[in-house]
Amino acid sequence: MIARLLHQCGVYLGEQNDLIPPADDNPEGFWEHAQFRELNEEILETFGGNWDFPPVLEAGWEKKDYLNLIRPRVVGLINQFSGQRIWGWKDPRNSLTLPYWKMFFPKIKVVICLRNPHDVYLSLERRGYSSSSFSYNLWLTYYNRLVAALDAGTFIVTHFESYFYNPKAEVSRVLNFLGVECSNEVIEQACLVVSPGLRNNHSSVSDLVASGASIDLLRMYKNLCRQAGEIFYLSLTDEERELLENVVSDKDLTITDYQNVIRLLRDELAQKINQINSLAELSQNEIVRLKNELNNIYKSRSWKLVQKLQTIKAFFVRG
Repeated sequence: MIARLLHQCGVYLGEQNDLIPPADDNPEGFWEHAQFRELNEEILETFGGNWDFPPVLEAGWEKKDYLNLIRPRVVGLINQFSGQRIWGWKDPRNSLTLPYWKMFFPKIKVVICLRNPHDVYLSLERRGYSSSSFSYNLWLTYYNRLVAALDAGTFIVTHFESYFYNPKAEVSRVLNFLGVECSNEVIEQACLVVSPGLRNNHSSVSDLVASGASIDLLRMYKNLCRQAGEIFYLSLTDEERELLENVVSDKDLTITDYQNVIRLLRDELAQKINQINSLAELSQNEIVRLKNELNNIYKSRSWKLVQKLQTIKAFFVRG
């Protein structure tokens, strides 16, 4: 929806036949350029992952020689937009691959589309991903990677709910950041696409908290909401606004908070183990690589913390 709004207000996303067509779960269209999505998928697959299983990426991964194979296609695709003053592309995978694209666009501007993680979970659940733990872990991974790759002053956070409160003001805020000049008439016409009837979920902050989201996720969501602008905060009730501000403090984590971290680490470990067990036909080198990733988890500072916390927990139980 947000990509479509920006497109109608002057941000060129490509020719219509280059965009991924609508589907049953997205009747108004995805507004994603098929070739950018394909390139992002190839980048993730090169490192042994995909959109729902983000690969572990070491520092400097974007400069690896084996990515040179896709470089001619990347350059060719970028050249297709050479006549456009302001253009862009939308793909959630950009959150994972941004360091690569920054090599081509050092001054790239990023529009971070934010939504209540509980709504994201419900959306994924309808598509067969039924675990809230999986969805929340995936959400947090995407935003952690994205935030780590951002440079100050190069991004804006816009919350999905803002468009159901004051779409014209929120679109204008984003367009101003992008440097897009657009008349009030065009903006008003574009905002007609904002349809509450297409909003499948509308979770509250309390829904998110009650669903058992981890302390790390709540902290990330809170920090991003703080950057989402005044319109988003105006869209909240007084109770939701207060809960969002108080849902997690910026102080040290408690034992209970660390237990949520433990749960996420165990989920990640279980995914690695399952991946190794299901890849019997892989080459020996690939199996060794996956086992090294598993060993890195065991050696990580976070996993050592898990062992210490387990000892603390056992002590409390015995006491």
